[in-house]
Amino acid sequence: MLGPTGVGKTTLLTVMRKQMNSAVDVSQLKLDTGHPQIPGSAFETDQLLQKCLEDLDQLVKSKGYYAQGGIGGTGEPKKFYFNLSKLKKNASSAKLVLEFQDYPGGWIEKNASQVLDYIKDSSVTILVIDTPPLIHKKGKYHVSANKSEIVQQILLRAYSEDNSNKRRLLIFAPVKCEKYLQKANEYRQIEQSIRSGYKDLIESLNSEEFSNVSAVITPVQTVGNVLFSYVEEIEENGKTIPKFWYEKTNKHELAPYDAEQPLRYILGFALKDALDAKRTQRIELVNWFRDMLGLDDDLKTALQKFGEGCKKDGGFVVIKGGHLLG
Repeated sequence: MLGPTGVGKTTLLTVMRKQMNSAVDVSQLKLDTGHPQIPGSAFETDQLLQKCLEDLDQLVKSKGYYAQGGIGGTGEPKKFYFNLSKLKKNASSAKLVLEFQDYPGGWIEKNASQVLDYIKDSSVTILVIDTPPLIHKKGKYHVSANKSEIVQQILLRAYSEDNSNKRRLLIFAPVKCEKYLQKANEYRQIEQSIRSGYKDLIESLNSEEFSNVSAVITPVQTVGNVLFSYVEEIEENGKTIPKFWYEKTNKHELAPYDAEQPLRYILGFALKDALDAKRTQRIELVNWFRDMLGLDDDLKTALQKFGEGCKKDGGFVVIKGGHLLG
């Protein structure tokens, strides 16, 4: 997970977990939290995500026209484990374990070396983007809110310093984007603004040096019934501080949408990478190859079916490296 403080990294993980429950059922998969070999990790993860879910629920149901509250910032680094297995199997059945690394957003500036190491160690990076600052007033507050200049530098450095040439997936995940997905012709603003706001990064990734990197855009409506309204500019100590206001619809319920899409892309990418590694003897470069090797055919088929549910329109875009995806 990559992004500064307040951008919505933990929120995305929370709604991803919520919506994955219904999404995986369709594909005959079972989703559990926690690492099967780490006692207590399921309870810890469930407890934390449940608290976050309650905070988001309160955001939607709170009194008043404008949304107030939300999830507080992450105080220390946390690992979230999700494991997928086939439905109607016993506890010893093969599982595919996904590890998500979250951390305080302030580390991007204060502990960049650790964030750099996280990216190097991960095959997939989810770049979480606060959408209203990205788009409103032609991105006037994008650099300050999303720390886009620092983020681009960290990503390019991490990818450049990696000499393994292992395949990587970069997911641009704009959140709080409900306002821009209300009409069919408005979602293009998201793609255009990402291509503009992360121009240096995208242009660099399109070079031959980064042919091992694929990149996609997966917008996630993290709350569903809360829409960006306007920006209030407050003067403090000679500086203009923006405050973003969000209005609620008349449906007072938490309704995330497309929150499982990043996982669909991840699994499609992982399966394709593992299969290609087996064919081309790149086994030592693929850190999930052994996990894939231990899966039975039924689970592989279910995972493949789930991965095939990746959206490719309505704001979802493959920027580059489509041949690396499932």
